[in-house]
Amino acid sequence: MPDINQSNDQLLQDIHNSQAKPTCSECGTHEPWGLSSWCPKCGYYPALGKCVGQVELQNQDEIKPQPQTVWEIIPAWGWILGIGTIGSIGLSIGGRFYCSNAAELCLWTVTQATVGFLMFMIAHMIVYVNAVSKSVEFSILSIFLTPLKIWGPTIRRFPAGAWKLDMAIWGLTLVVGAFTIVGGFEFNSLFKDWGVRKSADVNLVASIVDQAKEADGGAENLEDALNDFAGGTDKAAEVAIPIPEEKEAAPKLTEFDCLLVGYTALSSGRIDSVLLAASHKKQLVYAGRIDVNEIPDDVLEKWKSRLPSLKQSTPFVKVRRSATWIKPKITLKVASKGWSESTNRLIKPQFVSLLREISVD
Repeated sequence: MPDINQSNDQLLQDIHNSQAKPTCSECGTHEPWGLSSWCPKCGYYPALGKCVGQVELQNQDEIKPQPQTVWEIIPAWGWILGIGTIGSIGLSIGGRFYCSNAAELCLWTVTQATVGFLMFMIAHMIVYVNAVSKSVEFSILSIFLTPLKIWGPTIRRFPAGAWKLDMAIWGLTLVVGAFTIVGGFEFNSLFKDWGVRKSADVNLVASIVDQAKEADGGAENLEDALNDFAGGTDKAAEVAIPIPEEKEAAPKLTEFDCLLVGYTALSSGRIDSVLLAASHKKQLVYAGRIDVNEIPDDVLEKWKSRLPSLKQSTPFVKVRRSATWIKPKITLKVASKGWSESTNRLIKPQFVSLLREISVD
């Protein structure tokens, strides 16, 4: 009898323990399984570790929390793409305000556009290699002929590999920003600050040649030395660029190429003004003077040591005034309203820029 009572107590204890614990670890139900090997409520099969029944419960989507603010709507890859694009635009704006002259502006534009183009091409080539590995319909020409099509496999896997799209868009933004924001420059400005100057007009050079030949008694070596450059007086007249006529309503200054033939100096030795010669009616004539206050400081600093080294005793052109005369080497571009009919000189010439030096030795 004691053994029977003990067995009954053990059975009751087991029943109590089974009712205290859920019979299904998946859904937590206490409903008995009977002889089944899976939960009759959710279909959980312990041996497989998954549900094998109740398909409608398996296909039920998990309810995700809805975004509460607009910041939560934008995914992480969208934030990275947007911040990088804004940074690329900011770099273009910064370059526009950082550059102080046209040469720096041009150099910044070329550098930024090159970096952006390389970024885009690297991303484009990686996408092309990925597309070729997925399909045989792509060829090397697809890079240029169907650029959007080869992005298909990458876009379909999005947001996986989103960094490729980021790099491509950032690169394009840099290229577009370089020419639309930083741009507005002249490529010639690169050479201006590097000391490469334009040559003087052929009319001026031809007149200088004629004047030098007349002063030297018609030396043939001088004509041979400058024949290729000036092409002679007649040829220079043929290729000379016509000067646009001034408008009466709003007269504009015309640019002339001139030769520096002398200068005046103060008692302290400081340059006070420079004397010019220019080609007028196919002859080199005295064209006037430019006051030192109208010449840039950097040019004056160069002339301070350069002009004294070019001294000569007589003027290169006929002129009735005293000055320190120099050899015909330095050419420059000036702006003026034109030639005065009474004096045959340029009307109030203004310094524009230096030109390449010439040699008539």
